[in-house]
Amino acid sequence: MNKSFSLGLYPVKATISAAITAALSTSLSLSVYAETEVVDSGIKASEIPAVVVSGARTEQSTLTTPASITVITRKQIDASGANHIVEVLRGQGGIQIRDFYGDGSRATVDMRGFGDAASSNTLILIDGRRLNNPDIGSPDLNSIALDDVERIEIVQGSAGVLFGDQAVGGVINVITRKAGALLHSLKLSAGSFNTVNLHAMTSQALKNGINYRVSLDVRESDNYRDNNESSYLNGFGKLGYDYSSGSIFAELQYIDSDLNTPGALFADELAADRRQVNASFATDYSNAETTVARVGLVQELSNNWSFEGEITNRETDGDFRISFAGSPPSTDNFTQDRKTQEFTPRFIGFIPALNNTMLTIGADVIESDYELSTVFGDQFNEQSQQSFYAQAVIPATKKLDVTLGVRHASVENELRDAGFFALYPTGVQIDDDVTVGTIGLAIKANDNWRILLRADENYRFAKVDEYLQPAFTPAFAPIELKTQEGLSLEAGAEWIQGGNSAKFIVYQLDLENEITFDPTIFANINLGDTERKGLIASGYWQTTQRLGFSLSYTFTDAEVTSGVSAGKDIPLVAEHSALLSTDYLISDKWQVYGEVFAISDRVFSGDFDNSLSKLPGYALVNFKAEYNYNDFTFSGRVNNVFNKEYSDIGQLGFDPNAFFAPSEAYYPSPEINFLLTAAWNFR
Repeated sequence: MNKSFSLGLYPVKATISAAITAALSTSLSLSVYAETEVVDSGIKASEIPAVVVSGARTEQSTLTTPASITVITRKQIDASGANHIVEVLRGQGGIQIRDFYGDGSRATVDMRGFGDAASSNTLILIDGRRLNNPDIGSPDLNSIALDDVERIEIVQGSAGVLFGDQAVGGVINVITRKAGALLHSLKLSAGSFNTVNLHAMTSQALKNGINYRVSLDVRESDNYRDNNESSYLNGFGKLGYDYSSGSIFAELQYIDSDLNTPGALFADELAADRRQVNASFATDYSNAETTVARVGLVQELSNNWSFEGEITNRETDGDFRISFAGSPPSTDNFTQDRKTQEFTPRFIGFIPALNNTMLTIGADVIESDYELSTVFGDQFNEQSQQSFYAQAVIPATKKLDVTLGVRHASVENELRDAGFFALYPTGVQIDDDVTVGTIGLAIKANDNWRILLRADENYRFAKVDEYLQPAFTPAFAPIELKTQEGLSLEAGAEWIQGGNSAKFIVYQLDLENEITFDPTIFANINLGDTERKGLIASGYWQTTQRLGFSLSYTFTDAEVTSGVSAGKDIPLVAEHSALLSTDYLISDKWQVYGEVFAISDRVFSGDFDNSLSKLPGYALVNFKAEYNYNDFTFSGRVNNVFNKEYSDIGQLGFDPNAFFAPSEAYYPSPEINFLLTAAWNFR
C-alpha cells in the first residue's frame, strides 16, 4: 500500500459536524404520529442474529447501520472451546490481541493498530457498560466470565458519535445471557500450570415478570512463568422485572484479583530459561478489589418513543509492587484507587414523516476520582466528562439507509500531586471540549449484498493519570496534553447466502495529537499526526451440515506522519494477521474444532525510533474436542499444539548488564498447554 497516499481529511473534518447538526435539527422539528414500521433490511431474519444492540445503542432486529458489525454467537463460543474471552477474540478480523501471561489476566485488545495505546482507543463494553478504566490501565477482560456471555458484537472502526471517548479504533460490546426457563450449571476445569477453574450459575424468568441470574467464577493458577501465580474470584448477581411497557434491573458484581507479575526478560535471560523471573522482579505483584453496582430502565413512552438509561458505580482499590531491572527487589507497596460513576440516558424514536427514521438522542456523563500513592509521590485527579449526541438512521429508499450523527463532549480535570517530582502541588484545572460528526450509507444491492460507506470523527481525552508524569528533562517540565482527534473513512461490502457469508472492509484513519507513552523521557506525549490504512477480509463457508470453515485476514499499515518520528511504524502493530478455523460435528455426541492463527513481526513497544530489531511473528495451532452425554459435557482444549516458543509482547528496555543501553525485552508466552473441562447443565 502506498504510504504517501492522503485524502486530505482534516479540511473535510471541520464541515461534517456542522452539516449534520443542521440536518438533525430539521429531523427533530418534525411531528411523530404513526406507529413504528419494520424497515426491510434485505437480510433474512434467519441469516442474522435476532437482535443486535451496538448499531444504535438499543436492540435492533435488522441491520441498517453503515458500520460493519461482526457477531460471535454463543454457539460459536462453545464450538471453539475457548477458556476466556481473549481466546475468542484472538484472530478475529480487525483485532490484534496482546496477552502478557497467556491467561487473559493482563491482555489488551487492539483495533486499527494502536499498539501501546490500544487500551485507550478500543472501547470495551459489557451490556453497554464501559469496561475501560479512567486511567491508562487496560480493561480487565477476565472480569467477563465467558460462561455468562450470550454473544459478542464487534463494531469495526470509529464510533465517536454513538459511543464517544475512546471509541477510536472500534467497539466490542459483550452481551450477557438473559434469564429464561429455570437453569442451573456447574463447570469444573483443570489443566496445565496447576490451573483449576470453577463456574456455577443459576437463572430463571418467572411468569410474574421477575427474573434473576447469579453466577460465581473462581480461578487459580501458577501460570507459565515463575512468580506468576494468580487467584481470581468473580461474583455476579442480577435481578430484573419485565412489565407490559418496559423493564427494570439492578445488578451487583464483586471481583477479587491477585496476580504476581514476573516482568520482562532480556535476550540472554530468555535463552537461558524462558520461565524464569529476573531477580529484580521476584516480589512484584498487582492485586485489586472491584465492586460494580448498576441499575437500568427501559420504558415505552408512546407508540414511537422509548427511554433507556443506566446508572453505574464502579470502585477499584488496588495495591501493587513494581521494581526496576538492575535494582534489588522493591519492598515498597503502592496503592491505586479509582471510582467511576456513569449516567447514560437516551431516547429512541421513529419519525414516520421521514419514512420511519430511527432517531437516538442521548447523553453520557462520566465522573472519575483517581488516587495513586507511590514512593515517588501521590497523584489525584477528579475528571468530569459530559457529552450529548444525536444519531438518525434514515431509510431513504428500500435499498438505501442514511446515517447522520453529531456529538458534543467536554472534559474538566482537577489535578493535584505531591512529592519530590510534583508538578501541581497546589492544584490545576485543565478543560477542553470537542464536537464530532458522522455520515454513512448502507446500500442493499440485492438480497445477498450490502455496501457500506461512512465517515466518522472521533476523539480521546487524556486520561486521569496521563497529565501527571513530568518529561525526563533537566527542568522536569510538565506536558499539558492536547485532546486527540481524528477522522475515519471506511468502505465495505457484506455478502450472506444461506449458511455462508463474507465481508471486506478498507479504511483510512488519520489522527491529530495522538496520545501515547514515550519511555525515553518517561512521559505521556502527543505524537503529532498519525495515519492508519488497512483492510479486513473474513468469511464463513458451511461445506456440509456437519462441517464449516472460517477465515479472516487483517492488513494494518500504522505510522507516524509528522514530528520527530515521522515515517516510523507504530510500535507493537503487526502488518499481517490471519485465522483459519474449522468446526466438525462428528456425530450427535462428538464435536471437534481446530484453528491456525498467524501474526507477522512487530516493532517493540516504546521503540518509536524503530531502532531495535523486530519482535518475531509466530503461528499457533489450537485444538479442541467435545463429548456430550445427556446434561453433561466433557471437553478438552490444547493450545500451542506444536510447542512454539514465542512472545506476544516485547518492549524497549534498558539492560543493566549492558550499561543500561536500549535493548529488547520479552514477555515469553506459554508453550503447549491444555485444559480439561466437565460441565453439567440441569433444571
